[in-house]
Amino acid sequence: MSRRILIKGGRVIGAASPTADVLVEGTLIRAIAPEIAADDVEIIDAHGMIVMPGFVDTHRHLWQTAIRGVAADWSLVEYIRNIRLGYATSYRPEDVYVSNYIGALEAIDAGITAVCDFCHIIRSPDHTRAAVDGLRDAGIRAHFYQGFYDIPEQTPVFADHDSRLDHARATWRDRFSTATSDLISMGVALTEFGLVPMDSTRAEVAVAREFGLPITMHMGTLSTPDGVSKLRQAGLLGPDMLHVHCNASSDEELRQIADSGGQVSITPETELQMGMGIPITNRALAAGLKPTFGIDIVSDCSGDMFAQMRLALQTARAIDNERILQTGKMPVSIDLTVRDAFDFATIHGAAAMGQQDKIGSLAPGKRADIVLLAMDGVHHMPPSLDPLATIVLQARPSDVRTVMIDGVIRKRDGKLMGVDLPALGQRALASSAHLARAFETAAARTASSPTATTYAGAVSNAT
Repeated sequence: MSRRILIKGGRVIGAASPTADVLVEGTLIRAIAPEIAADDVEIIDAHGMIVMPGFVDTHRHLWQTAIRGVAADWSLVEYIRNIRLGYATSYRPEDVYVSNYIGALEAIDAGITAVCDFCHIIRSPDHTRAAVDGLRDAGIRAHFYQGFYDIPEQTPVFADHDSRLDHARATWRDRFSTATSDLISMGVALTEFGLVPMDSTRAEVAVAREFGLPITMHMGTLSTPDGVSKLRQAGLLGPDMLHVHCNASSDEELRQIADSGGQVSITPETELQMGMGIPITNRALAAGLKPTFGIDIVSDCSGDMFAQMRLALQTARAIDNERILQTGKMPVSIDLTVRDAFDFATIHGAAAMGQQDKIGSLAPGKRADIVLLAMDGVHHMPPSLDPLATIVLQARPSDVRTVMIDGVIRKRDGKLMGVDLPALGQRALASSAHLARAFETAAARTASSPTATTYAGAVSNAT
């Protein structure tokens, strides 16, 4: 018999009644009702808690977990120079595994149950295996987007761009084509325009579409403000694409994405800091798009969705308000609501992953990706009457009490399940120390490589 869990008496987001029960059987939500009577169930007491769908992070470079905080004061130009041409050149498979595993656990700990992992640290097949293993061992739901990016190497494993394409095909064949679980699926991450010719981009897209894989890419940043139009002109723009950032993309390009059926991911914290431009939340909505949120990099910023929701929502509100203030009047109402921000972080993110019928909201028949949010801290005294206001504007990652993914409890009563945190912390310290030492010589070692020269040209164009 499938395992059955009954979540009792919580404030369930989406339920018609003030409090409700949620019955989980196996991987699915079987029922939501004011009162559910059931035998042979494990009961989780959710009285005084919010019961919500897990957050969906639509853009994250999990491999950078081991270099947490190094980019705290960097621009995008410095990030390119120091991480892609520096730290990235010294990552071992062990560093990738530790980063992906801990990064996925960090996401789960903060109530993120699904993540789009943009993995452009593919130095060898062993690095790819380590990245996928880290995700699987953590138990998170994920799209693993394998990148084709060249990394400056003294002795490259991949002889040319075609060999990277062949490696992506091998990853699909060996790790995903016969998978028995859909918890982790594969996609591809396109190399940025300007770093490779359009023929290479066309070949990368072809690999994805050969196997029906989703596609993501950095868009409208660095030296490629017109990337969307270039994709459209090349006949490559499509509904299988998740466009990240888009700060420099024109309003017309955003409409082109919407018309193509594509999606956008906004990463407010890095975009505001690194000089990418104002987050496109307002412009995306005006173009007919449904924004989603990503954390991007913990080498720079926080690893939780609460921060991203607040930054994006209040920045978008400020932009709307400023238009009215410029007329000499005061805004009398606010258009964007906490419900909007919550949807961007949940059901819209699920749609960007093509999984809105499975995750992103709580309903019978959907997968049991469920978060219990406690309201027993002093910052909840008294608790808000609106649970969405609590989630978006009041809650903290420490309030995430229990996390369930696909019916499996990954965090219970505030503690990650089955994780030896002291031992894992030692592995993280060892990885961080190795990368810090290696960084001291990486820039000089790789400065003359063809890949570094190409990046340097892109950076120069951007500055």
